[in-house]
Amino acid sequence: MRIWHDSMRGPGTVARCAVGAFMAIIPDMRTSSPGKTRQAGADGRRGDFMTSLAKGLEILAAFEVGHPLGNQELVAITGLPKTTVSRITGTLASLGYLRLDEQSRKYSMGARVLGLGASVQRHIGLLRTARPHMQRLADELDIAVILGARDRTGLVFLEVIHPPRNALTINTDSGSVVPIERTSIGLAYLVAAPVPERVHMLQALRDAHPDDWEDIRGVVERAHKDYRERGFVVSQRGRGGLISGVGVPMVLGQSGVFSFACVGPSIQLSEVRLVQVLGPRLVDTVAAIGQAMRAAGPERG
Repeated sequence: MRIWHDSMRGPGTVARCAVGAFMAIIPDMRTSSPGKTRQAGADGRRGDFMTSLAKGLEILAAFEVGHPLGNQELVAITGLPKTTVSRITGTLASLGYLRLDEQSRKYSMGARVLGLGASVQRHIGLLRTARPHMQRLADELDIAVILGARDRTGLVFLEVIHPPRNALTINTDSGSVVPIERTSIGLAYLVAAPVPERVHMLQALRDAHPDDWEDIRGVVERAHKDYRERGFVVSQRGRGGLISGVGVPMVLGQSGVFSFACVGPSIQLSEVRLVQVLGPRLVDTVAAIGQAMRAAGPERG
């Protein structure tokens, strides 16, 4: 039985994995509010920010839903004008990033985007190196082990290893996105992010959740305290109250920050188990992955 967590967008698909991996490496190209394009400069964007490119990427990101979309549906999802959407989808289709079904007049992911997503995942090296370590930890603790990277003010899952025996687990797969401020994997990323990026994310969270900001700030402060004292962050009964977990960040040179988490149903994860078992074992696992990455050389960094 899988637990549905309301902050998770459902099972991943090949298309979602491709978009998730692609967008994870260019998080600031996307807006901080799904479905709407914000005014340039409102979120501290650099002077060389290209609005037209951002709109094209927003169109590609809409295909996270995992099924074909027509222009009208893309208008509803992105909030962009119909003429803009039509021009962008036509251009993307001509370049092979989208594929048009002539009968339904709907678009799906093209070979170039799917290939790009696979290339990102393949060449980043971390996924290939981390997977066996994550599998061993999942087998040992019978817990879900997740690797993620930032996607705006959320964390996109790049890899999810489900527990081998536990019938009660989380209903999520690669490509799912969870909020940074309410999950162990998100908070782990936040505490290790470079200061300018962290400031940007916190401001975006404050703008998006003004009524909950004091609560969010308290959660973030506790995460920093946890990380300083223990080397990992703890999230008990996160958003929805069903999921608990621990998170550990990894700073991987020029590739940026990634985060790992062990998560599961709150009813199975006491504070003692989180703090005394899962947290220390995840710290050891992430350290082993980092050592393996360094031993593999710069081609995996």
